[in-house]
Amino acid sequence: MKKELPTFRYEQELWDKGIKNVAGIDEAGRGPLAGPVVAAAVVFDQQTKMINGINDSKKLTAKKREELYDVIIETARSVGIGIVKPEDIDRLNILQATHKAMRQAIGRLRLKVDHILVDGRGLPDKIFPQTAIIGGDRHCYSISAASIIAKVYRDRIMQEYENVFPGYNFAKHKGYGTKIHLDAIRKLKPCPIHRMTFKRVKEYIVDIHNINNTRYLGKYGEDIAAYYLYKKGFSIIQRNFHAGAYGEIDIIARKDDVLSFVEVKTQRRNLFGAPESWVDERKMEQLGLIADAWLSRHPELDLDCRFDVIAINLSNNGHKIKHIEDAFRL
Repeated sequence: MKKELPTFRYEQELWDKGIKNVAGIDEAGRGPLAGPVVAAAVVFDQQTKMINGINDSKKLTAKKREELYDVIIETARSVGIGIVKPEDIDRLNILQATHKAMRQAIGRLRLKVDHILVDGRGLPDKIFPQTAIIGGDRHCYSISAASIIAKVYRDRIMQEYENVFPGYNFAKHKGYGTKIHLDAIRKLKPCPIHRMTFKRVKEYIVDIHNINNTRYLGKYGEDIAAYYLYKKGFSIIQRNFHAGAYGEIDIIARKDDVLSFVEVKTQRRNLFGAPESWVDERKMEQLGLIADAWLSRHPELDLDCRFDVIAINLSNNGHKIKHIEDAFRL
């Protein structure tokens, strides 16, 4: 049997009516236990030559999706991407978050949209004229292209989270509920990009204000700090680098041409002064030795280096972060 591939049939029906800018829309990431939901909107010109291999993203290999991603970006008249973070998914619910990501994707197209083609049930509002297509990612060319863009973009985000939150294997399972992921949640407990309202996550949330495990308290604060740095545009190079008897550095992060060695201090109750004050001269000296050990293993890097301190103060209302850049010099 000949394999059915997506076509421009739906787009052509609209083009024939004089409707010019037709956007195909799809999402990736409704089902995972962690990470954002991502939507993409793709608009092609009527004269566009069809790209060989475009299909529902789920039917393609990761390598093929990556190849097609670049070709779609180059070929399409416009591409828009919307991202809704896990904390917003918890606040809105996954359906509303998906709709929000789709609206963002449409809004980020560099043109005025005349009609949208949406995979599944469509958007509940009537801001744009729309056609909802069940199985649209298999039948509609623009939607198939959007499914590839959304999937690849989200997968790249989850790969970045591999270093931000080590131990969860996000690069492998992309946040889906695989056995290796569920085992990590049970062992390490949820981290900031987990969807805390989802089953198989919410059962393992720790009451951070009553837990006596100081090691977990430290990890909790370091996770918050790493996520904060990531959202500020830092690349997390490594977490918890050990240098033998000298101890460890909590986070090594890079932004532009600056490499930051970051010490994180976390407290629940203000009993011992500001957390950043705990980094005394002895600790500074120790961090300097650990940083030298790490740099000796990476002679290829020629970057300005500094020491940062991030203080995490936990409260019943959440947490406050104080980031002291270039906190001390040796």
